[in-house]
Formats: sequence, C-alpha cells, structure tokens
Amino acid sequence: MSKPESTSVAPRGLKAGGCLIRLGWTLLGSVALFFSAVAIAYHRGLLSVADGVFWGTVAACIVLRYVDVRMAGSQTVMGGPATLSHWRRYVVFMIVVGAAVWGLAHAVAYLSE
Repeated sequence: MSKPESTSVAPRGLKAGGCLIRLGWTLLGSVALFFSAVAIAYHRGLLSVADGVFWGTVAACIVLRYVDVRMAGSQTVMGGPATLSHWRRYVVFMIVVGAAVWGLAHAVAYLSE
C-alpha cells in the first residue's frame, strides 16, 4: 500500500519582521489593552492617560494588522492568505469590542466610587 498524499501546503517561513508585527497586534496589543482597561477601572474621573493608552493601542493594533496583511504575508487560521476583507472585519471587531471594554472599565470605575 502506498501512503496517501498530503493535500496541505507547508506553511511559509515567517521572517523576523513579520513575526514581530504579528506578536505586536496579537499578544502585546492584548496585554496593553488589558492593563490600560484595569487602570481605567481604578481611575476616579472621566478621562485619564490610560484612556489615551487604550485607544492608542487599539489604533496601533489596527495599523499593525494592516501592515501584517499587506506586507508580511499574514495568513488566516485555515492557512490561506489574509486579505483586506479580513482586515476590515478586524477593524470592526476592535472598535466594537474596544468600545464595550472601555465602557465596562468606566462603569466599574463609576460604580466603585
């Protein structure tokens, strides 16, 4: 019996720049958003530096995802190439979820006064 041929394609090599970009919008962005949301929740007042860090991080993640899609050969979970359509969905996700988390952090700050 012969072995069945694999139909999957081996993943392309990820260069260091692409890896750093991907780590930026996935891991580092998530960590920065978490800690800035916690800082917002502990702050007594409407706006603080943490709010700027939060929304600056959202913007940075969106830009890094764009660079990843356009220049770093980003892939989907299924291994196909990521397109601008994927990026647009990510932008909507980041804005909607970011607004929800930001609002929740402010609600926690308001309720804990």
